Amino acid sequence: MQVKQLIELLKRFDPAANVRLSLSLPGRVISTHENLWVGDYGGGPQINAALDYRQFCIYVGCGIEQFVTSVPVREFAPVVHDHPVLAIDLGEYDDEATAARVRDFYIVHEGLAEPLSDPQFDYENWIPPRTRSGEYNEHIARILREKLLKE
Repeated sequence: MQVKQLIELLKRFDPAANVRLSLSLPGRVISTHENLWVGDYGGGPQINAALDYRQFCIYVGCGIEQFVTSVPVREFAPVVHDHPVLAIDLGEYDDEATAARVRDFYIVHEGLAEPLSDPQFDYENWIPPRTRSGEYNEHIARILREKLLKE
C-alpha cells in the first residue's frame, strides 16, 4: 500500500479518533494494538506494533530453512549521517565558522568518529576562543586544562 492510499482511507474517519492495528493470526488468535509507531528502514514508512507474546509458544533456535539451505551472509553497512550528530552544547560564538571549528576541536580531542567541517585545519595547536559570554565552555576548558597539563 502506498502512503497516498493510506492517507485517502484515513480521511474517511474522524481526525480525533484513536487508531488501532489488528492482527489475525493462526488458531483464531486476534491481537489488537493501540500503541503504534511509524519507522523508516530505508524503504519508506513502516507501521509497527509490539506483539503480546503471552498467547504464543516461542521456540528459540534454528528455523527449518536453516537446515534446508545455508543462511546467506550479508555485509554490514553502517548508517552514514549527512548531518552532524554531535548533541553537546559547546556554547555560542561570534560566527558560524568559529563555532564549527570549536565543534571540530572537541571532536578531535575527544576522539569521536564524527565528520569535521574543516579536516585540513590544525586543531592540535589551535586554542579555541571564549564564548560570547566571555568564558570558556566547560567541555573546551577541560580539554585545554588536560592539554596544558600534558605539556
